[in-house]
Amino acid sequence: MTNKALDTIVNLTARTRPHVLRARANLSANLALVSVRQARIGSNTKINWLPIIEIVLVVAAIILCCFVLIDRPVALQRGQLPTDISIISQFVTRFGKSDWILVPSATILLALLFLDTGNYSKPKIFRLYRVNLWLTFIFVGVGLPSLIATILKRLIGRPRPSQLQEFGLYDFQHFHSDAAFASFPSGHSTTIGAFAVVMALLLPKYRVAFAIFAVFVGFSRVGVGAHHPSDVVAGLAFGAFGAFFVAKWFASRGILFLTGRTNLLQLRPAMQLFTSLRH
Repeated sequence: MTNKALDTIVNLTARTRPHVLRARANLSANLALVSVRQARIGSNTKINWLPIIEIVLVVAAIILCCFVLIDRPVALQRGQLPTDISIISQFVTRFGKSDWILVPSATILLALLFLDTGNYSKPKIFRLYRVNLWLTFIFVGVGLPSLIATILKRLIGRPRPSQLQEFGLYDFQHFHSDAAFASFPSGHSTTIGAFAVVMALLLPKYRVAFAIFAVFVGFSRVGVGAHHPSDVVAGLAFGAFGAFFVAKWFASRGILFLTGRTNLLQLRPAMQLFTSLRH
């Protein structure tokens, strides 16, 4: 390596070091605020499992009905839907990808770390803290269920509708690396199900709209012939439960949400978006 190259590396390191130290300081400050909140609230990890088990049983029954009664006739209609439905499905299904959610949230989180907050007032620093929590919850609440679903679908190895004639509905190819055997659960549906719950918790006023949007996007996977209805139901449910448990974990540490004796979660008044923008 030439002296010029070494000088360039040294200069680059000298220029980036203050930014790295600033990012580390900002991260430490955010973690300190989290620790203070947890110390004040304490840890409450209790979950009322009975209603959750009841919901799981209902969802399992719906999935089973789809397996037995709906999946085959729907798969046989693959590629025969009206053109308008196919076009709409092809457009809507793109919202089931996680990149449009995870990439912006991660990028903004990283950008906030490098802000020079030395001259910021305490209220402004706290507003940034709230934005960090929102983005962290969005990233983890959507990303974690999506990641687990991606692993599960490879382990389960259910053939997609395109493989119906050769493998049928139940010829599972476990641990298969081919995407043709990654049908259950639907990854797109998992992502949008998690996103719907995350946003419904953050913006409860629009929870019905988020739920409708999730169902619409989820079943667009049937419209494009990529999944069976049971895959979609399983994906929506898995994503929703995954996001819920992430929210419960946040709440148990006094972060973002309030939780009581029931499983109901409520966004803390100080963490509401419009409150943070006003103050």
